Amino acid sequence: MEQFNGIVFHGEIEHNSFYLTQVKNISTASTLSLEQLVKMVSYLDRQNDSCYITVNDQVPLLLNDDDMKNLQRDLEVIVKQIH
Repeated sequence: MEQFNGIVFHGEIEHNSFYLTQVKNISTASTLSLEQLVKMVSYLDRQNDSCYITVNDQVPLLLNDDDMKNLQRDLEVIVKQIH
């Protein structure tokens, strides 16, 4: 496993998945498959404004335009490292 500390996402890159431990400043524990990560990149590509993501299935987190761009960069790096 390789540690990843991005701007929005923090966690561990595993074989074909990403173990998410933190979103911005909120701790979490969730495994994201490569397919889920690719879908998130695609979703962020289509967004023109802020959007919400849910952390721990409870906490809505508003991502402004900068957050979305930073998350997209984080996800692209993660996906490349998994491939």
